[in-house]
Amino acid sequence: MDGISLPKSVLDFSRHEELCLDLPVKNSFAEIYTHEEFHSTLVREKARADRHGHGFSLVAIEVSGLDDINSFTKNLQKLVRASDDIGWFDHKVLGVYLFNTSAKGAWKFVDKCRRTMGVGFSTFNCSVYCYPNEWCNL
Repeated sequence: MDGISLPKSVLDFSRHEELCLDLPVKNSFAEIYTHEEFHSTLVREKARADRHGHGFSLVAIEVSGLDDINSFTKNLQKLVRASDDIGWFDHKVLGVYLFNTSAKGAWKFVDKCRRTMGVGFSTFNCSVYCYPNEWCNL
């Protein structure tokens, strides 16, 4: 491949880090999916969870009362992992898909958001949903 060798395993990947330095990092450039895109993501991830036997959580955040939604979403983007997604659940609720995360882990994420974002983020504006339902008790 034109003199570039690809890593044969994850262990070899560290040798190729210099090739990836200019790539954007998901956490700092995370996309906010439209309602349709986010719905498609949730459908796909539900199928993946069924196939692989893991679960996920969805944090729904009511944002209709926020003055500065752009700052809020930029701060939220900094808190998600590369395996998570943010999108519009409906016209006034942002959803955060948390891969392989139980309800307890999702509430920890909500608490981290509250501590990090301070004013403008209230746990009263949040709901946590789990799939499958057994993950709500973990």
